Amino acid sequence: MLFGIVVAAGARAQTGTQIAPPAPLPQLGPMTQEQLEMAARYQECQGKLQDARSSGVIAALRFGATAIDVEVDAAKWAPMSADAKLALVQTVSCYAVAGNPKLNARVQVLDSRDQHKLGYYDGSELKLPES
Repeated sequence: MLFGIVVAAGARAQTGTQIAPPAPLPQLGPMTQEQLEMAARYQECQGKLQDARSSGVIAALRFGATAIDVEVDAAKWAPMSADAKLALVQTVSCYAVAGNPKLNARVQVLDSRDQHKLGYYDGSELKLPES
């Protein structure tokens, strides 16, 4: 096998064909102010998401076809205020859209034990089941 590669390389050299060098990578310029703000927002959301995971509220996060599935510890989710729940799903949404303030992701909140639906964020409103 190695002999065939050496022979092929020699044949290519004899015919005068050369392998073209790889195309240069595009040069990235400085980020715009909007891109800098998006990057900062993304990092902030990523930090908040990590805090929620560390505290045990979020057990898992999956990017689904129609929504981001967030599995939560129902015992920690239940006593949270509606505002705290909204802030959590907004953080997940922010993370999913890489900090872009013009976009929102749909977020489905599921109980990590039995996959029971605990809430749904449509990008503007968090809908919670009636207790």
